[in-house]
Parts: sequence; C-alpha cells; structure tokens
Amino acid sequence: MNRRGTTVATIAVCGLLLAGCTGERGSASPAPSTANSTAAALPHDGAPKVGTPLAATVLDASPCDTGLTAEQVSTFLGDATPGKLSDSQLGPICNWSSNSGSGAGIAVSYQTKSDQGISLAYQNVQPKAARWTPLAPIQGFPAVAYANTNDKRACVIVVGVTDELAYSMGLTLGDKAAGEGKDCFDVAPEVADAVLTNLKARA
Repeated sequence: MNRRGTTVATIAVCGLLLAGCTGERGSASPAPSTANSTAAALPHDGAPKVGTPLAATVLDASPCDTGLTAEQVSTFLGDATPGKLSDSQLGPICNWSSNSGSGAGIAVSYQTKSDQGISLAYQNVQPKAARWTPLAPIQGFPAVAYANTNDKRACVIVVGVTDELAYSMGLTLGDKAAGEGKDCFDVAPEVADAVLTNLKARA
C-alpha cells in the first residue's frame, strides 16, 4: 500500500491547522482549547459569517463514513485504500490514498473540538500560510484554501458549516496532474463540494 499520499494529505490538514495528529509526522502547535475558544466573539480575525448554518449534528459521525462515498473516492483517486480514521486536537480525520503509486491522497477532517469554526483558520493559519485564498462560497458556505508551501500539488480547504463548526479537506494531486501543472487550489473545491453535499444530506 502506498502511504505517500495519505501522509502528505494528513500533514496538510493537521499541520496547516496547527493541530497535532496522533502518530503523524509534521504536526505543529496545538489548536486553542475549547475552554479558550469562547473568549472571542464569532466570527473573528476577518472570517466570514455562516449565513444559514447546518445542524451541528451533521459532524456527529466518522468522516470515513460520511465525508465521501466509496464512489466519490473512486472518482477522485481511482483505486484507493480504505479510509483510515485517526484523531487530532480538532477532531476526527479520515485519509484515503491512491493505490496507483501516484502520491494522490485526500483527507477529510471534522473540526468538532475548537468551537471556532472557520475563524480558527483565519486566526492561526492565515498569518503563516505560504498561499491563502478565500474562495467563493461553496453551496453558500464560506470557504478558504491554503497551503504551507508554494508547491501547487497539495492544499487544504476549510468550509464553515456554522460559526462554531467547520470541516477541512486536504488534497494531494497525483504525479500526472502535478506534471501537467495543475493547481490544487483549482481542483480541491470540487472535492470539498462533494463533502458538503454529503453533510447537507444528513441535516
């Protein structure tokens, strides 16, 4: 089994969000604790407000079971490993990687532990990210894309589903896509959109 895509995608999600991931290299400083998160009104640090929030219960499940369907994983990665669930200080993370050896991978994380939603990324990630681009709303929900290097192969998208809750989606492009000069920022929103469609179906 090729672990390259899984590891890179996990580091992208965890490292950029400044949340340590159990058993993974590249983790950074812990995210603010839930106890401290209520100190600032939401949203903050320039983060957009979630106009029509989803029910908080949409994230009350494993991202391996509810983030992407097996068919969607196959569409994005081809033949892929089963979802691998792990945990971080922000919440559960599921990782899938291509079995082709291309290095392609996807990670979906439900940020259920910070109570700061997309504001956490604006507070902790924006000042340090090598690339940071607020996106057009995904199905009406605020989103931002960023990366910890200028390499266009890997990136993370965070989508706020309420002012307190968000999910993130880390994508690593495969060798072919990277060789063709594709930019993760252009490809990743489609994957993040699929995750949101699945979450809305649970509302």
